Amino acid sequence: MPYLTPEALSPASKTVRTESNGRTGMYLFEDSVLDPGSTNAGKNSGGISEEEISNAYPVVRLDVERITDAIAGRLATSLLAHVLFLKNQVPFPVMQLGKIPGGNTSSRASKQRAELLASFDTISSHLDTTFSALSTALARCTNNQGRKLAQAHFAILVGPSIGTAKSKLIVGIDGLEARIWGSESGSTLSGADESDEEEADESQEDEDEEGGDSEEEPADSEDEDEELEDNEDQDEDGEQDEEDEEDEQDYSRVQSPPPPYLSRAEEQKFLQNADRLLARTLAAADAAGNGITSEMSPTQTHILIRAPRGFSHPAWIPRQNLTSSLDSSLQEFLGFSGLRDAGPEPNPSSKISRRSKVEGVWIAARSGIQPLRNVQARPGGPSKPQEDEDMIWWSWDGKFVGFADW
Repeated sequence: MPYLTPEALSPASKTVRTESNGRTGMYLFEDSVLDPGSTNAGKNSGGISEEEISNAYPVVRLDVERITDAIAGRLATSLLAHVLFLKNQVPFPVMQLGKIPGGNTSSRASKQRAELLASFDTISSHLDTTFSALSTALARCTNNQGRKLAQAHFAILVGPSIGTAKSKLIVGIDGLEARIWGSESGSTLSGADESDEEEADESQEDEDEEGGDSEEEPADSEDEDEELEDNEDQDEDGEQDEEDEEDEQDYSRVQSPPPPYLSRAEEQKFLQNADRLLARTLAAADAAGNGITSEMSPTQTHILIRAPRGFSHPAWIPRQNLTSSLDSSLQEFLGFSGLRDAGPEPNPSSKISRRSKVEGVWIAARSGIQPLRNVQARPGGPSKPQEDEDMIWWSWDGKFVGFADW
């Protein structure tokens, strides 16, 4: 099996480079499970030592400015496949289950395999759109306005139920692109321009009508005409300055450097390299003693994601009653990562899953891992926007049932 073969492991600090169309670094990935003695084990832009983080949890760092919804969905799907195999929920890697020659299709093992593969295909398609919806929900939050990147979290729980999970894996995605999907780029600018043109046309018509009326009426005096002209000039200058400021604000809010164009083949190559990096990172972490491999009896696997209350996706069910316990696990995950929340500290008297250690994996962009603010759900305010921005946990409406026979 190709995932954890020791001979296939590359050095922990090895950097893999590929090129496309002569653009060096387009597909540059860095395995951030660094050698403690490596000189590259520095600090990222947020001042957090990557060596400290990687000593606690495996870190997959991609040399990209932002993690798009496509990258997040692909790596989340790949990580789920690894977890199912490394947690002993399937006898073979998920991608190999579908290649097993079909025997008695009516057997219990064949039915279990078919059900699990169907569930995996379903969540694979759901994750493609889940992170698009999450990116939109995060971009609409008032505390994220003006920020192009966000930090997202989802959890993979293995156990009979969500509340009695024997294994908790928190996955942090730092550098997720926060944007409102479904709106054309620059639509705000074009809309502002159209409204400005309409206002200019209306004002011009008003001026023409006023000019026609003024021609019929005689002027009282030259002094009054000069005063009116001066006032109009000042008003026009003030309105022009305000319009310029609004245009600059709209431009800074909407315009951003467009991502480099990637063909379909280049995008697939990029995602394949990311999958390989994830597999190497998990293997290196397992060899270093901080991996996620464990021998567990076949049971159920539950997928959850942390998103604002205003998050909308038909495949995800809000679980407000689980927010407190899962936020405690998230706090533990961030604490072991060396990240400190700017919000309230967790209650030391609360029981934070002491029976099962919280495992984790980080996926980060070029900027590295940044401290997260407002980890716990903010108390709901009287206004609707604040309630829609409260962070809660959502569970996928499907399920995975592990099996050992094949």
